[in-house]
Formats: sequence, C-alpha cells, structure tokens
Amino acid sequence: MNREAWKLEAPEQLRRPQGRIPWLAAALACSLTFLILCLAAAGVLSPDGEKTAAAQREITFTQLIPGRLGTPCRVTVTAQNESYTLILSEGVCSLQGEGAAVDQHAAKELLSSGAAVIARQRLEGDPEDFGLGAQALQAEFTYEDGTHLTLRLGNPVPTGEGWYAQMEGDNAIWVVNNSLQQTLNTKKQALYALPDLSERFTAQTLLSVTVAQPGAETVAIARVTKTNPFNTKVELTEPIHYPANAERAAEVYLALEQLQITGVKDLHGQDADWGLDEPLAVLLLEDKVSTRLTIGEKDGAYTLRIDGEDAVYTLDPQSLSFLGDVSVPWLAEQLPGLVMLSQVEEITVRTQDETVVFHTDQANAAYAVNGRAMAEEEFLPLYQQMIGMLIERYVPEDAEAGELRLQMEYTLNTGEVWTLSLTDFDESYDLIVRGGCARFLISKAKTDALIETIINTQEVAP
Repeated sequence: MNREAWKLEAPEQLRRPQGRIPWLAAALACSLTFLILCLAAAGVLSPDGEKTAAAQREITFTQLIPGRLGTPCRVTVTAQNESYTLILSEGVCSLQGEGAAVDQHAAKELLSSGAAVIARQRLEGDPEDFGLGAQALQAEFTYEDGTHLTLRLGNPVPTGEGWYAQMEGDNAIWVVNNSLQQTLNTKKQALYALPDLSERFTAQTLLSVTVAQPGAETVAIARVTKTNPFNTKVELTEPIHYPANAERAAEVYLALEQLQITGVKDLHGQDADWGLDEPLAVLLLEDKVSTRLTIGEKDGAYTLRIDGEDAVYTLDPQSLSFLGDVSVPWLAEQLPGLVMLSQVEEITVRTQDETVVFHTDQANAAYAVNGRAMAEEEFLPLYQQMIGMLIERYVPEDAEAGELRLQMEYTLNTGEVWTLSLTDFDESYDLIVRGGCARFLISKAKTDALIETIINTQEVAP
C-alpha cells in the first residue's frame, strides 16, 4: 500500500463506532459546566472575585519605622489616660521624673519595639472607624540621631491577625502584628523592679518568725540553736515557751519563702489608702537582716509594705493561705514527739495512790516494772499509750494546776530529766503541765485509761 492510499484509508480504520460519540460529548460538557460553576462560586470569574484577587495582590510589607534608626533612646507611651516616659542612657533604663528602680529587661523590650516596625497592609478610611481617635494608644519614639516618630494603635483586626496603626503625618491606615500592641500596652507598674525577698531571708536560714494577726494571739517560733540556722529543731517562744512541731514550722518557713509580690501598687502610698493602717498581719522575720512585712487589704487586693519603705506592693493571695493555720495548737509539738524510746532509761509514773517505775534498755530489748522483767511485746504497747496522748484543746490564758492525777517523769540517757503532769481541770478535761507551760488539755477518759493500764501492768506476774 502506497502512502497516499494509507492517508485515505487510515480515518476509516480508526473511526469509532457511532453509538459512543454522544456519550463522550455529554460527559465532557458536564465536566466543563461543573468547572465553570465552581469557579463562579469561588468568585474568580465574577467582577467581585477579580477585585478580591487584585486586593490580595496589593498586600505588601512596608517598613513604617526603618531599622537603620536603631533602638530608640526614649519613648513616651500614652494609653487609657496614663502617660509615662522611658529613657535609655548609657545602657540603663529609667522612668523620667522617678527614682524608682526599673526592670531593665522589661524596659529594654519596650524600647526595642520601636527599632523597626513593619506593616503588611495599607488601607484607606476614617481613622475613627479603625479606633485611631483621641483614645488610641500612642508611642512617641526618639532616636539617637534626633528623629522623632509617633505611632498610634487602634482596634484589633476582626480576624485577630493584627492591629490597625497609623504614623503621625500619614493618612494611611496600616495593619501591624499583635506582638507590637502587646509590648506597647505595658503598664508603667509592670516596668518597676520588684524587690527580691530571698535577699533578706530563706526557709533554710530563717532564725525566727513572729506573726501578729488581729483577734488572735501573737505567735512566734524560733530555731533552738541560732548559731546553726540549718537545724530543724524549732520551739514556740510566744505566747508560750513550748516545743514546736518541726514539720509544721517548716511549712511556715517555706510559705514565707514563697511569698509572691505581683506588682507595685503605689510608690508613695499612705497606710490608710491601702488597708495597712489596720493590717491583716504583721510578720517579723530574723535572718541575715531583720524584716518587717505589713500585709493589708484594699478592694479585694492584698497589699504589702516592707519595713518602712514608701512603696506599696501587691501580693498573690494564694501565697498568704498559710496565715490561717498559724496558731499555738497547730504549731505545738504533740506529746508523741517529745520523747524517743532510744533516749529513755527510766520512767517514774505517779498517780494519786501509788508510784510505778519502768526501766528501759531498747538496745538490748530489756524492760522492767518495779524491778520485775517485762517482755518487749508487753512494754511497747504501754509506752505507745504513754506518748500517744494527743493534745485536744488549748487554753488562751495560763490555767491553774489542780490536784495531780498522773505524772510521768522521764530520765534520759543524757542525764536530763523532764516531767509531764496531768492535773484536774474540769469535769471533762485534765490540764497538761510541762516545763511551766499549762495551756493544753486532754480528756479525762484518756488519763483514766492510761492509769488503769499502768496499774494492771505492775500487777502482772513476771
């Protein structure tokens, strides 16, 4: 077959059956129609869609404040009827007209916000419609070369992706990022350097703490050995002298270390203005230095004055929760903590009618009552009952000891002797007398039970 014949015959050879052509055309038509409808719905082919695409192409990034100016040496921030001026001189920031210490990190972060400002969109319109009226946040930056630039921030963009801004002398409205507004919206109080109480005291080194609260007894606790502030033995020194529970005293010390100052309330505050003339608590702390903390309350906020300083600070209320626990009954060491069996050589017990003497040698598990040997399993429950008599009530004033009901005299292996007496108080309670302190009560039922156990024990045959 020659080439010309092939050209004539090829279409005939490749022709599709006529029945399939309408189906293929219909499918292509449907697909094309669907595509057109999708594009129309997206607005690409509509006049408005063309404007939207064009508007998106117009979004560009513009440098409102050029980076070549560097970090401002001065900024005056005006927001919500408050105005302050922050100055950077020789690397140190300060507030104009004030001698208060400034948080250098926070101050330099604020100044650096004027080092370069970039906008991503330019708009036209009435500034009032964008929140750029008289109440807008305003930052006046001054640079080392003498340049002055004023930036104003208005409302947030409805999408949450920035804030409307305007430069003084420019009618255009710009969109800037959120971080710029967050930094420039810094309140003056947030720029003050807050005192570091850890420079005055820590939980590990506090020697003594005195807590005075209205309507309650003044309570003081102190380390037994002040020459060694790291010891854990603590005692109540006011209003009574009595061993303190070491764990609870430690809770107080740790809570004091965690007092959280949250801000400056007033640089020259008067006591009466901040609830400090009738304080909620006054804390006297002895450590590296003596510190007086006066805590007040005003309009639901807790306030603090340190020693006699002019400044008044605000406190995190959660850091003061420990004050509700500080009391003599809560801090006092319970009777089980007074004596460890390993320290005891002899216990002389006196009742109204008789005297019973117990000898102990825990190292060798040897025990005796009135000279007769006792099995360890017999003595230990008795000893636990002796030291398991928990304080039940506290008497605010010194009580007069009544008739002796039970006395336990402990002779320690150090040679020290101390005595715990239970005397008649009223129909329900006996008075606990220890080392001249007569402020705690225990139920008569517990005293009676211990007396009965002791009498029964000495009557048991060896």
